[in-house]
Amino acid sequence: MAVRLLQPVLIGAVALGFPLVVTGGYHLHLAIMALIFTVLVAGLNLLVGYMGLLSLGHAAFFGIGAYVSGLFYKKLGLSFWVGFPAAGVVAALAALVLGYIVLRVRGHRFVIISIAFQEIVRMVDSNWVELTNGYMGIAGIAAPRLLLGPLDIDFFPKRHFYYLALAVAALTVFVCQQLADSHIGRALIGIRESEALAGTVGISPFRYSMIAFTVGAFFGGLAGSLYAHFIGFISPDLFHFSVMIEMLVMLIMGGKGTTWGPVLGAIIFTMLPEYLRVAKDFRMIIFGGILVGAILYMPQGIIMPIARVAERLPRLWRPAERPA
Repeated sequence: MAVRLLQPVLIGAVALGFPLVVTGGYHLHLAIMALIFTVLVAGLNLLVGYMGLLSLGHAAFFGIGAYVSGLFYKKLGLSFWVGFPAAGVVAALAALVLGYIVLRVRGHRFVIISIAFQEIVRMVDSNWVELTNGYMGIAGIAAPRLLLGPLDIDFFPKRHFYYLALAVAALTVFVCQQLADSHIGRALIGIRESEALAGTVGISPFRYSMIAFTVGAFFGGLAGSLYAHFIGFISPDLFHFSVMIEMLVMLIMGGKGTTWGPVLGAIIFTMLPEYLRVAKDFRMIIFGGILVGAILYMPQGIIMPIARVAERLPRLWRPAERPA
């Protein structure tokens, strides 16, 4: 048990100490964005990684969460602490309604429907100008502030917001890991391996699909709320298909169906394109080459070679990370 707990303890210590060592605003900004994407991709991992159901509309829940939280603040004058949970709940409800309609289909039909859903949400957001301000977006969404008696914490400083995002990311990873280790996770893997066989042993593919879809959307909504209050501006670009591609790259390259793969993927593929800016015109060529190399030589994700190397180290450190 002590060995099992050592890994998250060490990772947590590094994460907690990061803003104390790296004080530059630019690096903290990237770290916060990586944490927000961790929340987003960890939720998507339940559906794509554990269940094997490819969704190309998950960015819709990210955008829904951002707009719910942003509109709560701008239109209703409600704080982040109200808008944040509301963002997750509304995104989950949207997934519940959509899932009831579409989760009985599989394969390319589900992929196409998920893309269509994201496009519908984007069009509604772009054209409902009275509510969303259309393509102009919504600006002036303030960072959270916590007032509890004598306690007054303003999360506008990046260091403070970093710890808020870290807490949400840690809770997300913990919940997803608990789900993956429970009978729900085993059921999702069973459905992924053979839906027909899973049905013969009493596992309802529709029921467990709904659980994965709804929980993933809930975390997508939370990520959207964090993004809105960190950046301070939201627009229909949040629903752009390129956001979905970024999420899939982070998940697949990090290691889908694992606990730490989404975390690693979010960190690397948030920071890598920024640090490659020094290459100027060759930036995207280098980035593309890295992606191709990772796909060819690490098809199970970057987390797997790291896990294999760690297995050769003393028993103090054994991630034992295997794709589900």
